[in-house]
Amino acid sequence: MSPSTYCKCQLSDAIIKTMPTKLSILFASCFFLISSAGGRGNMKFHLTRSIPALDNNEAPSLLFKEELNRVLNEKRAGSFVLGKTQLGRNVEAYFFPGTSEKRALVISGMHGSELSSIEVASELVRMLKQTGTIYYNVIIIPALFPDNAETAKQFPLQIGDADNIGRYSFTGAVDPNRQMPTPGHAFDEEYELDHAGRKIENENSLLLGLIGEYHPQRIVNLHAIREKNYAGVFADPRTDHKSMALGYATDSSLAIEIAKHIHQHEGYVPGNHLSTIPNALYYKDPEPAAAGEFQKRNFTGSFLPGKRGGGVSLGTWASTAVFDKFDSSKNRDAIRILTIEFPGSKRPVDYQLKKEQDYFQKLVEVYASGIYWVFLQEYFVEQ
Repeated sequence: MSPSTYCKCQLSDAIIKTMPTKLSILFASCFFLISSAGGRGNMKFHLTRSIPALDNNEAPSLLFKEELNRVLNEKRAGSFVLGKTQLGRNVEAYFFPGTSEKRALVISGMHGSELSSIEVASELVRMLKQTGTIYYNVIIIPALFPDNAETAKQFPLQIGDADNIGRYSFTGAVDPNRQMPTPGHAFDEEYELDHAGRKIENENSLLLGLIGEYHPQRIVNLHAIREKNYAGVFADPRTDHKSMALGYATDSSLAIEIAKHIHQHEGYVPGNHLSTIPNALYYKDPEPAAAGEFQKRNFTGSFLPGKRGGGVSLGTWASTAVFDKFDSSKNRDAIRILTIEFPGSKRPVDYQLKKEQDYFQKLVEVYASGIYWVFLQEYFVEQ
């Protein structure tokens, strides 16, 4: 079957969720065969799941809590499985101790199509395994959606193009980075619904559960961007639970320090405008409000049918404090969160020319070193 073609046939979410697992698989297979028989020449096929991930009617396992407590108590480098994907793969996490009690989190692969970001996270893990001292304890999740990343890897010539193979978990899926709870509200493990009332995917539920257990003071969310001139390090403005700004100076400064480190080591961060007026605001986001003023947010995201590209991003949700008047144990301060956009989604090995492979391998290493030497060290420490 040709990789250049993919099937756009799709079943209703409601139908899938009401059918037993085996029956839904059979129904989906029959539906595909019937659809393929009539209009095959006008259809494309690719290996993304063409139906929603099957609902096992259970909340995602949060058994990682025991393992998390173990590595935190032992305070030595180790790894653990955060949970399983819909296709049975492990969502792996790595813990590295710091010299303080502060906690950081590094996430990559929220968009499986952005394979370069997974390379940066993997390089950071390699660096931390080798040597060095860091100030922040850190958990690193190199590939939050490994199923989607594996899909992208099957089409190396199309990585980073407009088709975004591997970005979404199935045809008709909501953007994984737009599935977060309402700002100011905690993640509800019982209902697992996002701001728009949509079911949060299993991998994101695992991430949100981890944040609730681990309580990081700062987060890096690693992404990649097709328009390479917008690559860089960006900060979401922190607010209280009512979206009133807390001040952007230290958030911006931390992002700029990482960008400077990357630039000084011959990296590429044009989106930060270091040669003119350094800026840590992502180009699609509203301007940071003055402390005490209401902070506008971008809920639009990308334009997809059914508003599937819109919703609350991790940057918006994490940077907003949480207050629960019924359960104070769910309350938390606003988390300092940076979004790092690597230039282009391809891995170094996906480039055809040796000089391109070498250049992007160096970029991967430099971006990882920026996280290592700035983000995980004693810069702009939260109180």
